[in-house]
Amino acid sequence: MQKLFLALALLALPTVAFAADEAPAAAAKPAKPALATRRATLPQGYHEVDGVVATVGDTAILQSELRRAMGQTRGGNDPVQSSEPRSAEALRKQTLDTLIDNALVAKAAKELGLVVSDGEIDGQIEQTRKRMHKSADEFEDIVRNMGFPTVAAYRQHVRAEMVRVQMLRAKIAGKLRVTDDEVKRIIEQEYSNGQFEDEVHSRHMLIGVPDDANPQRVTELRDRAWHCYDDVAVHKKSWEDVADDCNDDSATSEGHGDLGWQKRWTLDPTFGNKLWALQPGEISTVVQTPYGFHVIQFIERRRVPVKDKEVLEQFVRARLQEEQFTKLYKTWLEEMRGSAHIDVRL
Repeated sequence: MQKLFLALALLALPTVAFAADEAPAAAAKPAKPALATRRATLPQGYHEVDGVVATVGDTAILQSELRRAMGQTRGGNDPVQSSEPRSAEALRKQTLDTLIDNALVAKAAKELGLVVSDGEIDGQIEQTRKRMHKSADEFEDIVRNMGFPTVAAYRQHVRAEMVRVQMLRAKIAGKLRVTDDEVKRIIEQEYSNGQFEDEVHSRHMLIGVPDDANPQRVTELRDRAWHCYDDVAVHKKSWEDVADDCNDDSATSEGHGDLGWQKRWTLDPTFGNKLWALQPGEISTVVQTPYGFHVIQFIERRRVPVKDKEVLEQFVRARLQEEQFTKLYKTWLEEMRGSAHIDVRL
């Protein structure tokens, strides 16, 4: 069964994960040719300066962190996802808000004394490297391309993410309480007492993002996705014509992005949330998933018999847990923001 609709599945590291198994103190290798070429074109005597864009207590958020985070294709482990912003200014603000929230979580984790061992970091990085089928050198290229100056800097990023996940487990996950009666009520109300469920026929355009795309390339692909949206939703061009130019999904290219009939629990949660919120014929704005940027069209809906009631119950429980988790997380963040000194300098 494909991944369920569960915010607690945030307990894996970000989709964009890189690097190899060098020790944290390993010396940085010489800059790769692409980076060296870029620096060679700068004026003589030029120095890149990394400014502070915000402070959270005694923690500084740097311009380089913001720039790198804006170039990611997914918000990492952030359990509360916002709509995909269109303008660079809106994206910058949304990303900075997320970094501030992350800093608050990290501060709380430090106060609790939560730590992650070097061995756990090595294991996470090795697992990610194998999943992406990359060699150690290839991973280092990706690390640099995404804006991390060294593998050691990336290891610190992984450490911070893993500590943050521990904090969310400790503070939020343990408070989730979804009862059998709540699950039963939803199944009775929305699924005819477990007899029927919805399937949706849809199509999409996927603007894919390569694993090694740098922040500038991700921005270009995001802009391309919005251009595709404008063509079909605003300028009323034929979906088929626009999809021929925009859809990078080879599995659906011959059908102009047709995804056929799908159940909600088989879809990426962000994709499924957006699709199920549409009306027949409606076209979504740009949706961001680990695969890239999508424009989705809802075609039609039908009711079908439930084939596996146990799977349905698992999905409903996961959905209720996600809704509960999101409320708890927002409330907790609001409390921390209210008591923290936050200075935004953008």
